[in-house]
Amino acid sequence: MKGSVVIGKVRGIEIEVNVSWLVVFGLVTYMLATNYFPQNYPDWNPALGWLLGAVIALMLFVSVLLHELSHSLVSMNFGIPVRKISLFIFGGIAQMEKEPDEPGKELKIAVAGPAMSLLLFVLLMVLAGVFAAAGAPETLLVLLTYVAQVNLILAIFNMVPAFPMDGGRVLRALIWRFRGDFQNATKIAASMGGLFGYFLIFTGIFFVMSGNIINGVWFAFIGWFINQASQASYQQMVMSNIFDEIKISEFMTANVTAVDYHISVQELVDNYFYQFKFNSFPVKRFEEVIGVVNLDRAKNIPKEEWNQTTVGGITTPLEDNLVVSPNDTVSKAMTKIFSNSIGRVLVMEQGALTGIVSRTDILNYLRIHNQFNR
Repeated sequence: MKGSVVIGKVRGIEIEVNVSWLVVFGLVTYMLATNYFPQNYPDWNPALGWLLGAVIALMLFVSVLLHELSHSLVSMNFGIPVRKISLFIFGGIAQMEKEPDEPGKELKIAVAGPAMSLLLFVLLMVLAGVFAAAGAPETLLVLLTYVAQVNLILAIFNMVPAFPMDGGRVLRALIWRFRGDFQNATKIAASMGGLFGYFLIFTGIFFVMSGNIINGVWFAFIGWFINQASQASYQQMVMSNIFDEIKISEFMTANVTAVDYHISVQELVDNYFYQFKFNSFPVKRFEEVIGVVNLDRAKNIPKEEWNQTTVGGITTPLEDNLVVSPNDTVSKAMTKIFSNSIGRVLVMEQGALTGIVSRTDILNYLRIHNQFNR
């Protein structure tokens, strides 16, 4: 996601926080400090309310992270890699690199998150009970109880049978198990996701019309997100099935223009970017492909240094996520394209450059396919 920062790794999984999460942090803190605490604990100092609100917002962040980590660790246990966990305004997403190949695996991965949320609810309530018996301060008990209750709500909400929520994945796994058709199961679960999204949107509109503007807008946004995500997830699954059947050799653009590593950035801009109107080019040192140079790397060099800087100095080295074989499927290329920062992959065979596949190629194919299959 744009506007995201990686804050660390767990078991090789990048933890990415999007700037939109700050909206949730601010909103939760504000609503607790100005509404919930003054109404329920009027004797508290306002500064204490703001502090406790911020702490609860951070604990909710940790709760969502643990929820997504549970999905991820179970997924990895089944041999399904998870590249990163993204936390953003609507919660979190564990980005699995492929779908489970059995309904049983799908079911276990799906329930892992809500199970963690329920576990957190139980642990925090037990802790609150222990601290209450020990005469702990009221603020600590309120903090533990509130976060526990939110985790319970998180578990229940996520188990709504609406794809791509956890409950929707459980529904898909069950339909898949009994009907044996993954695509049909996804279609039914995604339809439920779309209906639930519309339900939340109309609920939000009702709240707004009733004067409950903040909750109304929030419900409408969540409903919109679920509706869009359900449609996108089904379309992605359909296209992944199609791309699993197409070899790179049938899809790639051949006769690729490459750039010599020793030319200057000025020549690169004048004779390649402007002339061919591509955002990136393979880079060769003699006959060996050594990497890719893209427009972003070039524009970060001050213009007065373009004549003194060679393409070799700004080349992204050739790594696995930039290379596919002609016999690989387009699905494999798509996974690499959307995970690297270049937006394309080089098609290579025995060290020789035979073609290229870009994000634009895939998006254009999707657009044309959708036109013929409406």
